[in-house]
Amino acid sequence: MRQRSKETPTYYITFNVKDFRVRPIGEGFPEPMHPDAFLLDMLDLAPGQIYRLLHRQVAQHKRPPKHIQGLLDVLERTGVPTFSAEVRRRLD
Repeated sequence: MRQRSKETPTYYITFNVKDFRVRPIGEGFPEPMHPDAFLLDMLDLAPGQIYRLLHRQVAQHKRPPKHIQGLLDVLERTGVPTFSAEVRRRLD
């Protein structure tokens, strides 16, 4: 059984970053982070794991996309274009 962390998260991931610009003053309040920025950070921290997860997601699809480029197309359209472009660049 996994133990839950009692630490306050540093970030919360949301596409709606603009509505969270004003934050309470003080420590312990997480900052908003766009999913594109979050995924780019994860790609920098653990590129091998990200590539494995992307390939596993493609392999588990019952319908298209059936290849990594197709998955990156979907991710780009759904709001993480910078992440998609960076993965493409690194795979070339």
